[in-house]
Amino acid sequence: MEYLAQLLKEHFNNHPDMEVRDAVKFLYQSYLGGGHLIVDEGAALTRLEEEWSRVEGDPDAPLAEPLGHGRSRLHLNACKGKGLSPATVCRLFLLSARETVPDREGFRQALELVRSLPFPGEMAERYRTEYQAQGCPMVSHSEAYRTAYAPAYRIVSDYYIGLIPVLAAVDRALQNGPLRVAIDGPCASGKSTLGQALVRIYGCPLLHMDDFFLRPDQRTEARLAQPGGNVDAERFFEEVLGPLCRNQAARYRPWRCRDGGFGPECTVASGPLIVVEGSYSLRPDLREAYGLRIWVEAPWPVREQRLAQRGPGCLERFKQVWVPLENQYFQACRVKECCHITVSGDKP
Repeated sequence: MEYLAQLLKEHFNNHPDMEVRDAVKFLYQSYLGGGHLIVDEGAALTRLEEEWSRVEGDPDAPLAEPLGHGRSRLHLNACKGKGLSPATVCRLFLLSARETVPDREGFRQALELVRSLPFPGEMAERYRTEYQAQGCPMVSHSEAYRTAYAPAYRIVSDYYIGLIPVLAAVDRALQNGPLRVAIDGPCASGKSTLGQALVRIYGCPLLHMDDFFLRPDQRTEARLAQPGGNVDAERFFEEVLGPLCRNQAARYRPWRCRDGGFGPECTVASGPLIVVEGSYSLRPDLREAYGLRIWVEAPWPVREQRLAQRGPGCLERFKQVWVPLENQYFQACRVKECCHITVSGDKP
């Protein structure tokens, strides 16, 4: 609770016109999130769009203010200034609310922290006593706080706030039409995790380059000597990327390395957003098909731990075979240099 006390004190120092109820609201949001504002998704978006129309976009404004417990206030003016859409911000808010596990008992105990702030006289203790007698309901900001600071924000998980540069780039690009995104980078760096996050946020299809690794009969010495040759790029372009670029549906059968055979046929309809994740997705003969190219990286100790968790012998196999092939591809094809955004994947 010491960290939370520090955050609350910093908030008070930055908002000297706040009242006791504003401190209580800060703690409420820290422990309970913002789910109390959600009636239904449509209403939540309508309400946000109304606020959105009233704020000035400012790309230099502070993006977020930490509340503790993995949550922050995501400021709408900064989001608007960076090019995020209100629909995306609303989606982050809704996802964060669904993932929040409320801690009412922790909140009740944390109310003691308002006494540490320099409010006049016995004001804090009197408000806290009355508030607890009412059952600790949700509270709104004080009129003084609204007048002084014009708060416009949504409560969002810190994980999603870390994705704002990517999401802003996606939203800006989508304004120009359908978008194909590629996520490349070293093994176990967090590419799949980022891809799955984009699926949750945008509801888009996610394609995996793992489904197009070479079959055993294709793994000739000459083929593996080619930078990026460890993937069936020809089949991927013919069955997937080519059709999607022509606004046609992609149909393919994923190659299952563990099973040594093809899986059932998959169909992916062309749509406004398509995401491809995996090493070799940004080979020189594929990369121009993507409007947004993302590089994901993580320190080797983090990747090493993740690979070890995949099963017995997996780490050594990657170190001996797949990591050298990847590194050859990254260096020869200058993959990181061709990307628009670099993302740290060291957090789950």
